[in-house]
Amino acid sequence: MYEIKSRVGLDDVGPDGHMTCDAILRELVNCAVYQTQDRVYDINEMAAKHRGWFVISWQVRIHGEMKLADHLTVQTYPYNFVGFTGRRHFKMLSQSGELLVTANSLWTWMDIEAVRPVRIPEDFLDLFGQDDPPAEEWPGRKLAVPEEMKEDYRFTVSPVFLDTNGHMNNSYYVGAAQKCLKDGQQPKAFFVEYRKQALPDAEVVVSASDGEDELTVTLCDTVGDIYSVVRFEC
Repeated sequence: MYEIKSRVGLDDVGPDGHMTCDAILRELVNCAVYQTQDRVYDINEMAAKHRGWFVISWQVRIHGEMKLADHLTVQTYPYNFVGFTGRRHFKMLSQSGELLVTANSLWTWMDIEAVRPVRIPEDFLDLFGQDDPPAEEWPGRKLAVPEEMKEDYRFTVSPVFLDTNGHMNNSYYVGAAQKCLKDGQQPKAFFVEYRKQALPDAEVVVSASDGEDELTVTLCDTVGDIYSVVRFEC
């Protein structure tokens, strides 16, 4: 188990003072990145060799409230490395040890230049260290898209949205999707499936289903091909 200490910042909360879903995702990603940097390899050196992790899906359950200036402990461990994929489980705890978030994720090791998955190096398996799969049960990563979806808004991928791989940062997909939530809706869980990279200057069409307790959002290109599917349970 690897852990970091953090704190809910001003840019991590929405107008209601609660930590947003995209901010939660950034904390989880940072924890995974720090473990990789501290224990396995230098991320910048690996990027120069055109290698890196791409996340395929997130499954996140929110068990408690996180507000401005709250102290957090974020924990992660990898498991089930097979071929070119690996999984990670996460927990987020309050200063008193209350469980705030649990999450599960699937990643693939990529040749970034060729944009294709490649086998995880054998020495990485030992350096990362693997734990047993979590006892918590998670659904399949594939998210169904309802037949009736209504366009909510559109935006263009700006250079400020990009990550080190040159496409829209994973948290921005969730940030864009959560704008479709109604005022006062507090997600108890959110699930993300990434299908296609949104590149600079791409126009992204954001559409949502109707639902009080569950909301599905798609981020698509202008011909309907899906970049990402995000489902919120409220």
